[in-house]
Amino acid sequence: MNYFNLPSISKEIIKRAAISNIVCVPIEPQIGSLPLSCLKNVKSYVEINGGNIQFGWIFSCLGNVVLKKTAHAVVARDDKSLLCVTPNEYKLDNLNFSPDNSIEGLIKNTFLPTHFVALVQNRSLENFLSLERELDQLRLNNIGIVSSVDVREIERRAAVLYPEILDLAKKHTGGYDYCYCGSGRKRKNCCR
Repeated sequence: MNYFNLPSISKEIIKRAAISNIVCVPIEPQIGSLPLSCLKNVKSYVEINGGNIQFGWIFSCLGNVVLKKTAHAVVARDDKSLLCVTPNEYKLDNLNFSPDNSIEGLIKNTFLPTHFVALVQNRSLENFLSLERELDQLRLNNIGIVSSVDVREIERRAAVLYPEILDLAKKHTGGYDYCYCGSGRKRKNCCR
């Protein structure tokens, strides 16, 4: 299972994740923009072209049981339109973005936080999310660098939980849902 992009976000997920507003933002990576460097990319764009920094959240899903809210920065242009100037891992033309200026107060050492929301109730899933949060906290506290020893230890503890998380994902993924494996295809045309 891998995290995958959510082309659309259901009302149920919006409510559960406390998302107030989602806008579709075009993605136009700029020359010199680097993946995973949205704040730096936006600052460079604004210095040259004007506009402001708009903070917010972008979304991905793990197995249809976890919503990952990743803090992200985009350009707020003078005409009030938004533009993402950072290349993304899913090779998309647009992204679902929820503006939230409170993120500015959560930044540590220029690194933006990630939040994880359980979409189903399960003790093993909560334990798994605790590990995801621990890894994110290590990243924030250590200027983005996490030792391989720490990563391996967290991965070892997560591996024990993985079979139950996989079973949950299978149980909570219908035939017309995006497949829990992260392929981007509907489950009926993917894993059975």
